[in-house]
Amino acid sequence: MKFFAPLTLLLILIAPGCNSTGVGNPPTGLTVSVVSDVTAEPQATDPSVQLGASELRHAVLAFGELRFIPCDTMDGKVVIPGPVVVDLVTNKIEPSLPSVPVPPGGFCGLDAPLTMSAPNAAMQGRSILFSGLRSDGTLFILYAAMPGTLRMRPDPNFPVWDASIASSFIWALRPLRWLAPAELDVEPSDPLGAALRVIVIDANRHPLLYTAIRNRIGGRSTLYADFNDNHQIDPDERANGLIGEGLPSLD
Repeated sequence: MKFFAPLTLLLILIAPGCNSTGVGNPPTGLTVSVVSDVTAEPQATDPSVQLGASELRHAVLAFGELRFIPCDTMDGKVVIPGPVVVDLVTNKIEPSLPSVPVPPGGFCGLDAPLTMSAPNAAMQGRSILFSGLRSDGTLFILYAAMPGTLRMRPDPNFPVWDASIASSFIWALRPLRWLAPAELDVEPSDPLGAALRVIVIDANRHPLLYTAIRNRIGGRSTLYADFNDNHQIDPDERANGLIGEGLPSLD
């Protein structure tokens, strides 16, 4: 079933009337891409603990809107209306995102509230689809109307996000880090047909797994400067380009 428009999440942030700048001035245009990062977040105390890439089947989030928060509160928030559905396994998004203006003082945050109102058949009434296989082949699935807001805030070394840092930024989410294999191993499963087993994760049947995933969606995400504009996180960007960190709670 195809219900996402192909795209590696790309926003072109261009100040109105500023398609180019004078010699010696920093560029005014910014791009922000969203990627699924297989490398642990810089502050991780357990960087090797994650699902295997071959075990992940779905990691889909539905956002009600994307709110870019200006550093100067007088400028007001810049909002891209949704719903916006992001598939972190296939790197697809629906719909494609419009350009937005950059306020003079730059941005100091990004909020992405989850929504249960996505129009496509797969996500109607749900804000998250996360599924995969346990090491013994047991299916796990979280398909829920999860509430909350992912929040990205500046790293202290880069308190303002604008084009003077780089002409492109990368928002890294880490679905392989939303669950640990050992956590799945100890959970009981239910029969699925004659031969299969399934772990259906929700707030009532598997509350610890549900809470862990909810906290890690935001807390295990980061924002990087994309120094060479290739929309990939390169070694020098991991070392020197961390400009934002996701908050560990969606509340």
